[in-house]
Amino acid sequence: MSFNHFGLSPEVVRGTQAMGFVEPTPIQLRAFPIVLGGKDLIGTAQTGTGKTAAFALPILTLLAKHGGLRCLVLEPTRELAAQVETAFRDYGRFTDLRVALVHGGVGYGKQREELKRGVDILVATPGRLLDLLEQRTMSLKEIKILVLDEVDRMLDMGFLPDVRRIVEKISTKRQTLLFSATLPPEIERLAAWVLRDPELVEIGVRRSPAETVTHAVYPVAAEQKFDLLMALLERTNFDSALIFCRTKYGADRIAHQLKQGKHAVAVLHSNRTQRERIEALE
Repeated sequence: MSFNHFGLSPEVVRGTQAMGFVEPTPIQLRAFPIVLGGKDLIGTAQTGTGKTAAFALPILTLLAKHGGLRCLVLEPTRELAAQVETAFRDYGRFTDLRVALVHGGVGYGKQREELKRGVDILVATPGRLLDLLEQRTMSLKEIKILVLDEVDRMLDMGFLPDVRRIVEKISTKRQTLLFSATLPPEIERLAAWVLRDPELVEIGVRRSPAETVTHAVYPVAAEQKFDLLMALLERTNFDSALIFCRTKYGADRIAHQLKQGKHAVAVLHSNRTQRERIEALE
């Protein structure tokens, strides 16, 4: 079934075609009619299932035309927020809707200017959003759609009190979409408070890997790990690879060794500046 069969706007369908999407994923099939119908939703799905498009495409359709800040998407980290903001821009490239991103780690100036110019969709991390609200840089009184994404990670990072403070500033006459890989008691209590008669969309077994991810384990002695890594990189056809290290020193050391092996490498850890992190992700 193609994206033409769900009531998505022609401009949004063109956006999916430009992105190379052929048909919706299971979570998108379930979520599209719920979101387009104006209902609240609880979604549980793993990484790689197309969750962002499951809410972004119908939201772009519902908002349709530029008309001021009406949608707020909360993300736990600046990196996730940046990814989601980029997704909204890509999917909505043929609309006149404006998307903005606010997060910590960078100055306020550019973010304030973008908000003053007017946006329809704001993707934000809780801390920076509260700062801007306390500075009276912006208001959430016209928000019609609220998305709480990766709520389990917000719980792990201690952001739920901030989330509650933000929700209290938004009209109860709104549509709310909540996404979480798990639903522990704390998140169930938040959902009961923030949602009204929500539909549940659960794709796969909670905490199970997405079907788009294949796992393999290689038992290897510590002194042979890098040689194994080089062998895997040489025999694997890939566009990019993500390598996790136990320490920041280890990440820098392995990056240096990979560069000596003629690989293009970027390093991402807490000792890097925000600009260096953004450049690494790009």
